[in-house]
Amino acid sequence: MRLLAISGVAALLLSGCGGSNSGDSAAKTAGVPLSISSSKAAAPADATAAPAAYPPAIKELLQKANAAVVGRRNAAAIEALSQAIGITPDDARLFRMRADVYVLQGENANARADFSTAIRLAPENPDLYNFRGYFLMSRGLSDEALADFQKAIELKPTHVAALNNRGLIALAKADYPAAEADFSSAIAADARYTDAWNNRAFTRMKTQQLDSAMTDIRQALKLNERYVTAWNNCGLIAMQQQNYVEAVNAFTRAVELAPLDARWLAHRREALVKAERFSEAQADASRIDWLAGLQKVSDEAARNAGSSDAWIRRGLFLMEGREFGAAAQDFTRALLLTPNHPEALACRARAWTAMGDFEKAMQDCDASLASKPGHDAHSLRGDLWLRQDKLDQAIADYEAAERLDDQVAKAYEQRAAVRRAAGQTAEADADLKQAAELRQALQDVPAAEVTAEPTSADEAGFDPTTSTNQ
Repeated sequence: MRLLAISGVAALLLSGCGGSNSGDSAAKTAGVPLSISSSKAAAPADATAAPAAYPPAIKELLQKANAAVVGRRNAAAIEALSQAIGITPDDARLFRMRADVYVLQGENANARADFSTAIRLAPENPDLYNFRGYFLMSRGLSDEALADFQKAIELKPTHVAALNNRGLIALAKADYPAAEADFSSAIAADARYTDAWNNRAFTRMKTQQLDSAMTDIRQALKLNERYVTAWNNCGLIAMQQQNYVEAVNAFTRAVELAPLDARWLAHRREALVKAERFSEAQADASRIDWLAGLQKVSDEAARNAGSSDAWIRRGLFLMEGREFGAAAQDFTRALLLTPNHPEALACRARAWTAMGDFEKAMQDCDASLASKPGHDAHSLRGDLWLRQDKLDQAIADYEAAERLDDQVAKAYEQRAAVRRAAGQTAEADADLKQAAELRQALQDVPAAEVTAEPTSADEAGFDPTTSTNQ
């Protein structure tokens, strides 16, 4: 028996690669401006009911495939889905799911073959045409994609995703009336479809309907306040309206939501220059330069993904840019490759400290020192002990780190006060002498030679996105 509906299992399989029409991810589709939002499909009405219809053997294979996709073991997912197809070779849903995994694997010929087989098995299902059309469009095959979107709309005139995607093709061909008509039809079919609001705003901006464009983009943001590229587009419209204050505010929100994307910073810098806020503009220029450096170390890490040192270098670069959470993730990648790597543990401890997670920082310091004693881990652990007013442990670690700076002197002075209050006069005097000698040494040594602790704790166009709506 042929199953004509796409199940929700595909969304389960690809939960990390799709989602709602939130417009959060930027897909680079050939011939389509980067700020446009495209969508695979709207979920069919029976999506939640279909998985229950599978027999236990198929369910088990689907669960296996899902776990493999989550673990980025695409080949294993393809094998599990192939076994399921062997059991029920007339199920269009399974071919559609396997096509999605082939896309993840970069096996485009196999993906296209599976999308086409799914359509052959379920020729009246509009979602399948839209899915294949999205795949073709994302690979620059606009004419073939257009035929699929046309078929999906013929089968279901209110298919919002196909209407949106057909509008994108019209937009890429600068057919603005056709594009606006399709985005308007998508909005009429589903007024909560944020991508269509964003894309119609883009189209209206291209035709200098700036007030209408701003109304549309604000509606997109009302529906999804975290829609990064809509904030960017809001800023770009405001720039054309010469409302530089609103432009800066909109770009700033985009930066907050996606701080490692240089496009938002470049746009904000331009707005800041227009607003004659030059020092802030220079700060953004410096950050853009830092992001260019990050791209280089990221490329290196990608080329050497099996090297813990490459991930440590990327993590340290992220620390310089105060991206402590991302840095901790890179140090964790290094530790997965080389368990108990002392430098990775010490570096991650610094990241935890910068984020205020002192318990994890202490654990990583202890593990680093257990693996291999090192000045950096001793030094940081000394700071962590000092936060807890455990002065003996702090000073012991500072001494092991051979650390000489004002904070170490303060630690001796604090311990001297504690000892004096406890009647340990001689010990207190010794601590004060040590602090005084240290401060004198600091005055005698050039600043560059002092062993001090790092203080880490304290679009060239309208930007469209693509969200994948399973």
